[in-house]
Amino acid sequence: MKKTLLILILTTVILNVTAQEQTHKFDFKIGSGLGFMGSGDLTALCFENELNYKINNYFSTSIGLGIGRSIEFKENHNDYLQGSLNFFISPFRNDKRNNFKLGLGYTRINETVTYLSSSYYYPDTYINKFEYSGTSINGFNMIIEDEYKITSRFLIGCKLFMTGGIEEGGIVSGGMIKLGIVL
Repeated sequence: MKKTLLILILTTVILNVTAQEQTHKFDFKIGSGLGFMGSGDLTALCFENELNYKINNYFSTSIGLGIGRSIEFKENHNDYLQGSLNFFISPFRNDKRNNFKLGLGYTRINETVTYLSSSYYYPDTYINKFEYSGTSINGFNMIIEDEYKITSRFLIGCKLFMTGGIEEGGIVSGGMIKLGIVL
């Protein structure tokens, strides 16, 4: 009887310890929104994938991949592919249902520009010549983000961002809506 009671108590303690809530350190988010490229003269449709890691209750980090394309003209457009590494601080803690955070980080942007360089009339036809240029830029991010846990696994949020080149200045700024899942 004593052995049975001891086994029952040990089993209960072990199950209780393993059933305690685990803190999830990772989450994955996708987002879409509008941005302004260059000096704000080109509106871009932006998409982003981001993997976040919570370091502690106040700090987190993320790695992200984003793409964007200007939407004004069919012939003249700018595109970008961006990889970023960010560091966030959550002044009101990141272990609650709502997580407001401020971030800074490094980014690498590959930007391509296609534009009409010349147009002339040749007998019975217009001939347009287009130029293409590509650049790769080291830059920085400044981010204001707020996320809300819909359930214990699903997140929704909004993000305001500004990405600037170290030498060139502003490249992309805008906002997006993000959906995520806690891993």
